[in-house]
Amino acid sequence: MPESKTTPDADVLNNDMTPEADIRDDDQDAEASETTKEPTPLGQEAPEIVDDASKIGAKRLRRPLLGDAITAFTGGMSVSFGAVAMVTAAAAMGGGIDSPSTALLVGSLVFPVGFLILLVGKTELFTENFLLPVAAVLKGRGNLHQLGSLWGTTLTFNLLGALVFGVLISRNDVLSPGPAEEMIALATHSVTYSLWTAFIKALFAGWLMTTLTWLLVAAVGFGPRIAVIWAIGSLIVLGQFNHVIISAAEIFIAMFLGADITFGDWVTRNFLPALAGNIFGGLVFETMLQYIQSRYHEPEEKVS
Repeated sequence: MPESKTTPDADVLNNDMTPEADIRDDDQDAEASETTKEPTPLGQEAPEIVDDASKIGAKRLRRPLLGDAITAFTGGMSVSFGAVAMVTAAAAMGGGIDSPSTALLVGSLVFPVGFLILLVGKTELFTENFLLPVAAVLKGRGNLHQLGSLWGTTLTFNLLGALVFGVLISRNDVLSPGPAEEMIALATHSVTYSLWTAFIKALFAGWLMTTLTWLLVAAVGFGPRIAVIWAIGSLIVLGQFNHVIISAAEIFIAMFLGADITFGDWVTRNFLPALAGNIFGGLVFETMLQYIQSRYHEPEEKVS
């Protein structure tokens, strides 16, 4: 007599998988998940953010030099679009972007267009690399030599990209007189700060840019990330904070438009304090504090 085989229908019956049993099992699973699942308000927690940041940063540290250069060069040009949008909007409001005014407010709301082109387009600014690759080094996924190479390449080619953009946008009346005047006024104002003021303004810019990177890793979904980009970009402009690449882009454009600013003025009165302040603000006030927070995020287990 041939060996009997259990049919699928028999399996269902033997396992008692009736609709009533399904409901009971689902209810039990839901109750179990509710008791074991820990709430995580507003996205990931600090240890998860640091771990994800370090994995992204490790990829950047291993990227070929040519890839770093092209990514940074396009990043310098991309963010310059934000500066042009800003002064154009300011001019439409009657001007005065170099001081607190309606023009500054409106300009700050359109400036993040440059950040959207930059970040959604997967290009990079020098200040974006104060969190991701640093976290990779701290987590043992990269080394200081790789970090120094990435920083040097990104900074150099960000500036070259901004310089090329400045040459192109200043040719043959590409900018209307109003926006051109606003750009010159903004750049001239940025080289009149004392070195200490320029440094502190740069500290906040570096802090905010690194906070932006942190929040983009933490946020879930495209919509919240766009909101974060817009908020941080607007705040940098509203506070008239000193970002080493954005300020350079504005000054380069203004110089080619005929502003009374020399290369030496840019280097000594803007670039050097901006560079130092951005690094200090980004590394100390955001990356290191958040890294320490992630190390001591969970409560210590008591030994009985």
